[in-house]
Amino acid sequence: MTLHVLIPCKALAAGKSRLAPMLDSSERTALCTALLRRTLDCALELVPPERCHLVSGDEAAAACASARQVRQIAEPPGSGLNPALEHARHMVCAGKVAPELLILPIDLPFASAIRLRSLVLVGGDVVVVPDRRGSGTNLLYLGATAAPCFDFRFGEASLAAHRAAAQECRLGFRLHEDADLGFDLDLPEDLRDWRAAVNAARAPRRP
Repeated sequence: MTLHVLIPCKALAAGKSRLAPMLDSSERTALCTALLRRTLDCALELVPPERCHLVSGDEAAAACASARQVRQIAEPPGSGLNPALEHARHMVCAGKVAPELLILPIDLPFASAIRLRSLVLVGGDVVVVPDRRGSGTNLLYLGATAAPCFDFRFGEASLAAHRAAAQECRLGFRLHEDADLGFDLDLPEDLRDWRAAVNAARAPRRP
């Protein structure tokens, strides 16, 4: 089977609004831009550019993708995340043998190609990496059986919603626990924890 990666991305200037107590608008834009670039580079260690797709209507995000020869799939005007992914899935799957799909958000600062490859190798119909709070979906892998038909249900309590969607379609469902992939930058405490981890990694070790 052939893996395709879908990278959904809001407008870079509008992303991570819940970090406003700690970052001003220009800092949030810079953070989102850096996260997108990192995510694109990570995805391109998994798949070639023609199988990596930015799902976004944002021109700045599209420029980051274009610099890496990654295709942009513009989301329909006024759509939310789930309709945008549905549209992108249709574009990728139309007229082809169903591929495998990996939905890869940009806000996973500890994601790596090695971690993502381990997730893909789990295999099966539907595999979810939960967030560290155990309620959200940080990563979603769909095998060839699920890719054409699975009902995207990102949003509040999406882990339970995606489990229910798999059950409704009689698809196998697995959780893939991974502390690095389960860490996302969503709330101020996430930003504080990420900064602390980065600073600890940079600190010189005592002899």
